[in-house]
Order: sequence, then structure tokens, then C-alpha cells
Amino acid sequence: MSEDSKPEGLAPIPWSERTMSLLQYPPVWWSSLIVVQSFAVAFFAVYPQGGLNLLQVTLAAAIGTLILSGLFIMNGFPGYEEGIPFAMQTRSAFGIKGATIPNYLRITPAIAWLGIGNWIGALAIQTISTTLWGFGNVWVYFALFLILNVILAWYGIESIKWFNFVASGVIIVLMTYTAYIVLSTEGIPTEVITYGGSWSWEFVAVISVMVGQVITGALNASDLTRHLEVSGNGSARNQVLGHIIGIIPPYLFMMLIGILFGVSAGNPNPIEAVMEVAPNPILGSLMLLFVVLAQISTNLTMNILPPANVFQDTFGVSWKQGVVATGVLSVATFPWMLFTSDLFYTFISFYAAFLGPIIGILMADYWIVKRRETDVDELYDKSADSKFWFVRGFSVTGIVSMVLGTVVSLPYLDMGWMIGLPVGFASYLLLTKFALDDRVKSYMAPAAGARSTPDAD
Repeated sequence: MSEDSKPEGLAPIPWSERTMSLLQYPPVWWSSLIVVQSFAVAFFAVYPQGGLNLLQVTLAAAIGTLILSGLFIMNGFPGYEEGIPFAMQTRSAFGIKGATIPNYLRITPAIAWLGIGNWIGALAIQTISTTLWGFGNVWVYFALFLILNVILAWYGIESIKWFNFVASGVIIVLMTYTAYIVLSTEGIPTEVITYGGSWSWEFVAVISVMVGQVITGALNASDLTRHLEVSGNGSARNQVLGHIIGIIPPYLFMMLIGILFGVSAGNPNPIEAVMEVAPNPILGSLMLLFVVLAQISTNLTMNILPPANVFQDTFGVSWKQGVVATGVLSVATFPWMLFTSDLFYTFISFYAAFLGPIIGILMADYWIVKRRETDVDELYDKSADSKFWFVRGFSVTGIVSMVLGTVVSLPYLDMGWMIGLPVGFASYLLLTKFALDDRVKSYMAPAAGARSTPDAD
């Protein structure tokens, strides 16, 4: 079996070869979203860590979760219906060569999140070992945690599927118990309820960050939906239910846990806050165990899978080589600096300003321009004869729409994707109607002919 034809390869996966059932699919996302990064978004938003009161941040979490599930559903259809990964999906709107731009914009935060996830896992192990045995080295744990993630991803989608399936149950039990301990020992201070907070800009900004933190997963949802079994009549039931069940409960649950810890703990460090509210070190260590499991499961699906696929497409490397390259690059993002309250929100808002327009463009292309009729064979044709070659391999329509969406987003960074997504969506439709790529090709054709005249002499 060639690398491309394996489940970890880039070739379309036919319906008959799907390996993930509707029963197995939601737990993969459960274990991916019940993670400290999600916990931290709500933790840093609620008073006294942030500027929203209990009602405001809870409502923001609910709104953000519903929006996020909608994005997963809408952008996961190309993978579900056609069996193609995200790295191929982008060729339809950006061109055979132009797809490289959105692909690398997507995997850059994934690589950074891999580093952050490994750093969080190392911090959790460090806290456990120093509390129970009085010793530990966070840098050693960081290296070992990274190696463990690479080993688990090394064996491909089956390894990822089964680890996440088992981990989701363990994580949920531990987190539920953690919530019980916090509520029974700490309670909810009245000041977080009576605090004025904000219903204006800051409220909207928190919704934006709650979606922006996982918009990366929504963008490359096809990387997992291509493995999801299609129901007997070819309906979208598995795709829709898989994301409603797989996205809404775990993400909202994790946000509520983050809110609970944010109002109960005075420590602005989420990892240390877990240990502080525990009634004894043993229970605190068990609580932190979920951190370790959650970081591994999230890294596998959201932070290793997308970069490995893109590296396969760009450099022709194997899945295993792509996994190793992703792990090495994650260290270069300095995750120990990104996981602070000062940089955390800025980091999310910055990359979301670039990714929002891309997901808007992909949805406009698939649902309206192509009307869910994608010529898959042409997507895999890298020659100039491909219908997705556009202008020298680049879709001017897609790239200009992405630039417009990003440019208008950056001045309003706190809610960048909220602006960039509709701008990218509308720009792509308007420029497609204007036939921008055809006009550019027509403009370039005479110039190319003129340059060839001296050679003919």
C-alpha cells in the first residue's frame, strides 16, 4: 500500500473504507476539547481574572460553543462527502499552488498549540512530582511529553482514534469529580455574581476568543470527517450529529469548569489553581492527571494531524516524517512564553484574524460557488491542465478575498475572525461573480505573447 493510499495519506477515502463509526467519532472530539487551553479561555475571562461576571461569561460560553459547532458542521462536509483532507480542500478555492498559503497559515498555530499543550502537560507532571515526592524538572518532562505525543501519533489515525476514545471517558470522570470538589469546598463567591462586568466590547471579545481558540479545528474538520462512516442512505446524519454531540457538550463543559476555577481560585495560573483548591495532595494529583491525558488527546487530533498532512503534500514526506517535523518545530514556538495571561488572548486573536477569512472563503466556495459538487480528480491534478490551476496555480479570487478579510480584521483584533469571516465569504462570492481570475488571465495573455515575439525572430 502506498503512503498516499493509507488512511494517513492524502488520497480520498471512499465511503466503503471509513473506519470511524458515529459511536467513536464524538469521543475523539470530547477528548480533544476537554483541555486546559479551553479551560484557560474561560478562566482568564471571568472576574477576578478577567472583566466579565458569572452570568456574562456563562452566556458568552454558550453562544461561542453554538457558533463553533456550526462552523465544524459546515466546513466538515468536503471531508465527509468526498473523503478529502483539508490540504486538498483548499485547492478548490485557492488553486493548486495557492493552497499552500492557507495550509501554512492553519498549521502555524497548530504547531504552536502543540508546544503549548506539551508545556501544560509538563507543568502538570512537575506539579504532581514536586507535591508528592519533592523533586522534578519541567524541562525533562517537556521533552518526555513531546516524545510520547510523537510516538502515539506515529501509528496513525487508528492509534489516535482509540487513545482518544479511551481517554475521553477517563477525562470526563476526573473533571466531573474535580468540579464537585471545587463546589463543595470553595463554593462561588457572591462578588463574581454582583460584579458589573461588561455587556459591550469585552463581552463580544470573549465570545470571539472562545470561538477563535478552536477555529483551527473547524478549519481542518475534514481531516477527521473523511474517516467518519457515512450512513446507509448517504445522508448527512452522521456528520451533523457527530459534531453536535462531539463539540457542544465537551466545549461548554470545559468552559464551565474554567469559570468555576476562575471564580474559586486566587491564583492566575490554571495549573497551580487546580492543586490549590484540592483538599489534599493526592486528590490534587488525580485532578491534574486529566491535564496530562487531555493535552495528549488534543495534540493528536488538532495539532499533529494537520501539520503532518500539509508536510506530506508540500514536501512529499511520509506521515511519520511529518509527525517528527511537527514535534521538532513545536519547540521553536517558545510555548513557555505563550502560555501566560498577557499573551494567551492576543495569540488566539491574532491567528484567528487570518483563519476567519479562510474558513469563510472555503464555505462560500463549497456551498454556493461549487454547490457541493467538487471535481475531486481535478484537485489532485497538479498540472497546468487542472481546472484549479487558475492563474499559474494561484486563485487570485481566493487570495485577494483572504487578504481583504485579514486586513479589515487586524485593526479590531479582539474580534477579528467575526469581521474577517463574513468579509472573506462575501468578497469571494463577489470576485467570483466578477470572474477575477479569468480577467487576470486575459490581461496576462497578451503580455506573454509579446515576450515570445523576439524569440520567434
